[in-house]
Amino acid sequence: MTTGANLQELLKSAEEAAEVIEDDELKRIAFERVLDHLLKAADGDQAAETRPLAPPVNDPSPPVDGAFASEQQRIDAVAEYFGVDPEQVPDIFDLSDEDPGLRLGSNKLSKSKVNSTREIALLTTGVRTALGRDTNTEIIRKFTDDYGKLDSSHFMETLNEMPQLSLLGKRRSSNRVVRMKFLGAEETRKLAQRLID
Repeated sequence: MTTGANLQELLKSAEEAAEVIEDDELKRIAFERVLDHLLKAADGDQAAETRPLAPPVNDPSPPVDGAFASEQQRIDAVAEYFGVDPEQVPDIFDLSDEDPGLRLGSNKLSKSKVNSTREIALLTTGVRTALGRDTNTEIIRKFTDDYGKLDSSHFMETLNEMPQLSLLGKRRSSNRVVRMKFLGAEETRKLAQRLID
């Protein structure tokens, strides 16, 4: 059982562990998770399960999903994911709202519809992955169409043949969930850096 003295030590340990984080919201989340872990270790898992930590009822802080609430936060996250400078991110992506878009000129994409579809698929899935957002084939189709690169009869076939992506769901479905593979993340970073250079 945790005593008052033990609780003070646990609080101090959790504060010290979270101190290295600069962002106040992320620091608060880290503190809560570390404290929860320390309390479970001190009281035993069974006791801790009967006493879950709940946020204060009137907690004014945003939920974890609000981690990229500002445009600058989104730019910083995308810059880190793609390995580019934050100032370069707007050359490729439109992050003015929470649903990211593409901003690069169509002349930067391959002339071939198949290759440009692949590039758009990688960039779209990459930027959405960086921001923790889901991607589906309809989103990629829209951007491909916006750039005038859509080949409707071969669109799904092109995506299915990309080793960098996983398409989930029924194969004949017109709107499937898209996931980035490790290989795709590496190639997407190289593509973004090449487009900026």
